[in-house]
Amino acid sequence: MPRIRYWSLQGQQLRNPNSYTKKALRGFFSGRKIICHNGLMLLAIPAIFFAYGLLFGSFLNAWIWRIHTDRKISKGRSICPHCKSQLKWYELIPVLSWLVLRGKCRTCHKPISIQYPLVELATGILWVGLYSFINPTSGLEWGELVVWLIVGTLMMAAFVYDAKWMLLPDHFTVPAIVAALIWVGIRWMVYGQGGLVLQQLIAALVFAGMFYALWRLSGGGWLGDGDIRLAFLMGLMLTPNQLVIAIFVSFNLGALVSLWLLATKRKTRRDPIAFGPFLIIGLLTGYFGADALIVAYLHILSI
Repeated sequence: MPRIRYWSLQGQQLRNPNSYTKKALRGFFSGRKIICHNGLMLLAIPAIFFAYGLLFGSFLNAWIWRIHTDRKISKGRSICPHCKSQLKWYELIPVLSWLVLRGKCRTCHKPISIQYPLVELATGILWVGLYSFINPTSGLEWGELVVWLIVGTLMMAAFVYDAKWMLLPDHFTVPAIVAALIWVGIRWMVYGQGGLVLQQLIAALVFAGMFYALWRLSGGGWLGDGDIRLAFLMGLMLTPNQLVIAIFVSFNLGALVSLWLLATKRKTRRDPIAFGPFLIIGLLTGYFGADALIVAYLHILSI
């Protein structure tokens, strides 16, 4: 019977084919482990951002209510807005507690607004969206992510507050502007982006100036002074192209919603409508979708 010879991939004769097979299998499974480990990391990081987003969303709900009721965020535990009973820790788990309690207070059984889980979920989704969109790999990108997490979270609170009570408190807009200005300074001094930063500063002043003129002309009837600060923030956070898209989306979406409210008689011409939420939607749309919208628009023109 002829002797069977085994050859490696490099063309060398193998004296012990079993050892070669073992090495090949070991290498194969170690590669699978690396792939599995990388896959878990890809899932774990967004999950961590989502979890922290939920926690900050829960904090925003408490902060919004305490600002409206003129209570300090640092004093006292969370209470039911109806019966004023203190909430236990297991009643404050984001989203889950609301679902388990079926949207009612454990003590008085009165309904708890769906705002609470929606804000928590929206903040969690926003955090994951920002991380996935920026996908940071450098110091500049990590800095951008941190600033947008701060500004985005504050704007989530501003959105809810303005939508409910038609007011943009400085508690939300001023810290966001401070964070944006610090980031602008870092980009200018550390990363040498003076040209783009200068464009953004000019755009911020022009956009805020337009809003200030409208505010003065209308005596505060068309816009609130909080909208001026929000417009300035938008100019700081967006590139000129992104800002154009943000303005377009804000004004057109605001007009469409206003027409719908008038047509359904939910509002009259004398009733004010909060414009802050539309500006915030425009801010996020400009940041996330400006490039895609511009490309789509140019493609339509070329047809």
